[in-house]
Amino acid sequence: MNGIDIKKIFESFYPRDLAYEWDNVGLQIGTMNKDINTILLSLDLTKEVIDEAIAENVDLIIVHHPLIFSPIKSINTDTYKGMLIEKLIKNGITLYVAHTNFDISNQGMNLILANMLDLKKQEILDYTTDSEGLGRIGEVGKMSMKDCIKFVKDTFKVDNARFIGDMNVPVSKIAISGGSGSSNIYNAKRMGADLYVTGDLSYHVAHDVLAIGLNALDIGHNIEKFFVYELKNVLKNAGITSNILISKINTNPYKFV
Repeated sequence: MNGIDIKKIFESFYPRDLAYEWDNVGLQIGTMNKDINTILLSLDLTKEVIDEAIAENVDLIIVHHPLIFSPIKSINTDTYKGMLIEKLIKNGITLYVAHTNFDISNQGMNLILANMLDLKKQEILDYTTDSEGLGRIGEVGKMSMKDCIKFVKDTFKVDNARFIGDMNVPVSKIAISGGSGSSNIYNAKRMGADLYVTGDLSYHVAHDVLAIGLNALDIGHNIEKFFVYELKNVLKNAGITSNILISKINTNPYKFV
């Protein structure tokens, strides 16, 4: 299947113009104007992911986190980023990025994560268009905070999480933002979240969480990795006939010791 046709289908679900102005989405390395026999889906691009792609004869890698955020003035192959760019080009592998446009889309990241928690009566936390935006909030069956935390950790298969707030508060409404969700703490509070689930909450933001009386659970940035399974289904159901693989590489840089 030609890559331009794949791009048209992909962007019908996740238009590039949904992305924030500071973001860099779409084609980053290579060309879409070629036959794409095999696609690899991954949260991040690392050397190990490219090696996996080479071994699997992949023509196109689709990732969530951009390799190139801002304009680069040179490609120095002594640097890690330069080496990745060289490796992609030498092996004829195209790199395509869907970042904040995928987060914001009503069929994207935050819907996928909210559905994993089986949230009912979902609403958007922060609208960026008339009908789309970042984060989701919804209802769950009433449970203790302790049980809710276990439920969230089990759902996203994480062994450790950082909690901020009051363990004695019962939970019936959960908000979630994929990735780094610091900007949505006030929306989560305003919309009545008993628990806000996200990643990358800094020390100072954690103090803000306490100050506004919000309960938050930082389960890390890497839980976004679960998007690949639903994205594969979306692309297959939309008529993409190329083989679609899910990366087996764990790109989480953190280990608990």
